[in-house]
Amino acid sequence: MILPICTLQHDFQSVIQDVLDGVVPDDKFWVSCYKLGEPSVHGKVTATLDDRDRNKVLFRGHDGVALKEYGKKVYAVSCPSLETPETRVAIPSASFPNPADGRKSTQITSFDVSPDGSQFATGYHDGFVHIRPTSSPNAIPSGTSKAHVSTVTSLRFFPSSRVVLTSGADFALSILSADPPESSPYTTAKITAARTLRGHTRAVTSTGIISRGRNVLSGAKDGTVRLWDIPTGAQIRSFAAGTNHFIPVLALSTGERWKEADEATNDAQRADGSSDPREVDTSDKVVFCALQDGSFELFDLRTKLATYRSPAGPPGMRTALQTIAYNPETSLLATGSASGLVSIHDVRTLGNGQVVSFRRNEAPIEDIAFVKLTDAPFSVAPPETVDGSDIGLAIATEDGLPYVAEVHPSGAKVRAELVGTDCDAVRFVRAVGHDIWSAADDGVVRRYRG
Repeated sequence: MILPICTLQHDFQSVIQDVLDGVVPDDKFWVSCYKLGEPSVHGKVTATLDDRDRNKVLFRGHDGVALKEYGKKVYAVSCPSLETPETRVAIPSASFPNPADGRKSTQITSFDVSPDGSQFATGYHDGFVHIRPTSSPNAIPSGTSKAHVSTVTSLRFFPSSRVVLTSGADFALSILSADPPESSPYTTAKITAARTLRGHTRAVTSTGIISRGRNVLSGAKDGTVRLWDIPTGAQIRSFAAGTNHFIPVLALSTGERWKEADEATNDAQRADGSSDPREVDTSDKVVFCALQDGSFELFDLRTKLATYRSPAGPPGMRTALQTIAYNPETSLLATGSASGLVSIHDVRTLGNGQVVSFRRNEAPIEDIAFVKLTDAPFSVAPPETVDGSDIGLAIATEDGLPYVAEVHPSGAKVRAELVGTDCDAVRFVRAVGHDIWSAADDGVVRRYRG
């Protein structure tokens, strides 16, 4: 399935504001619409101040594009020639620029938002991690840490929102305190790692936290997934990815087992998967791994077995799975590939059930996150009038055109375009409550309110 793309001039809000402020009587901004395999449409929208209501701007589309305003700063764009229906244009409710601290590179290499939404963490190529409050876009970091020798590859808040698990290209993981400082909010605390976990022999790419965080998981380019004991910093066990072929792990996602998985586990398998006394709350957990060869693999932490591996991509093709997300509530698994393909699997019927797949173009999928559309509808109509699926996906892409997709058993459609970047790759998305967060190569973290 091919989904359309609608993109606007990144500073179109400034154009509208100039008209509202009377700087110019009218002005134009561009709108472009694309659909793979069809001619693209490039038009303009004229913004004009209403003669009768000087606090209102009227919009007129040209060359096959249209834009409407639904309430204050709620816009929808459409392109009839590509059969693109009205699609919400989601504008950042807040943008958090990179702190001006004199560092050479401001590109964000890892990102996460705390479960309580009070702070977020960003990692960088020089091994530094910044922890910042979400209360103000101009707030300085509450804490920084030189957590790794080189690139920080993954950040994950513990459920408490007060501890962060980091991983790096230096083969290590670290545990950082993320407690807000009790001193002045205008100072930045220097954080020293409370624990460092070592054992991988290649760059660590992804991490996962089990329950409250007594145990954590890590995946790496050495082709292993490792289970760790946080109190001691010791490795509990290691799993070889890719049916014991040590295929590099690019991403992982963990969560509770589904009911059918329990029923399919026989007594012999339960006996073989003897638990280490250091394991806490692992018996009902599974972990899905996205692999470099384009397959994904399922490990059952109760039986300690790899219970499923999807087919790998054709040799020589750019098919690596770069991101993966598991939603236990819906029993759905989403994967994103280096060739722009997003696939949705029902984990209860792996290998047998229907797979919903879609793409917009061939730009790599950088990150995906499940969104509950009843909490964050991202629609142009009031939530109670929206007729559609409750399941959504926030999708980050290398082409800098992130979006929210609404997922149905028969396919998917674009629910909203997440605008604000100017051709910068968007590497990360997170869904927390009513908000979607993104982090891009321009060093800016953006929050979108559903």
